[in-house]
Amino acid sequence: MRDALHRGDRAEFEALVRQHQRSVFFLVMRLSRGDEELARDMVQKSFLKAWSHRESFRGESSFKSWLLRIAHNLALNELNRAWRRRELALEPTDGGSPAPLGHVEAEALDDLELAQHQALLQEAVASLSERQRAVAILRIYHDLPFAEIAAICEITTNNAKVNFHHAVSNIRTFLSNKGVAA
Repeated sequence: MRDALHRGDRAEFEALVRQHQRSVFFLVMRLSRGDEELARDMVQKSFLKAWSHRESFRGESSFKSWLLRIAHNLALNELNRAWRRRELALEPTDGGSPAPLGHVEAEALDDLELAQHQALLQEAVASLSERQRAVAILRIYHDLPFAEIAAICEITTNNAKVNFHHAVSNIRTFLSNKGVAA
């Protein structure tokens, strides 16, 4: 694969795009706190940058880790620029009670409860610092080992572990404050 990339094998690269585009999208989507338009833009920029810098892929880590590091750095840079310009508007969450549902089947109520818990978990992850959020997303959603997370975030493996521990603790505190057992 490394040699094919270095030669500029478009078919190989297109296969890698298809294989990893969901992972890149979900990473930048979570880093951008749900801004889908920004996430789609960052996915395109990530693959363009990966293509234009394909010679720098040395194969010391997996292609996925290398690509996620590119996406992570691009997303954080773009978010920092957007926040400085105050273009990124976050919608406040509605702390009110849900409307009465009437006669809804038990299965539908279970689905609604699951969706509410998922929304609270996403809100908890979004409330983390940039570093903790990135480490938590890479560990929980992408199931990467701490060594790869450290390489992507450009921190030490121990720092990745510490950030993950703090992220989990902060998520538990957030959920506890919302009245949800963590």
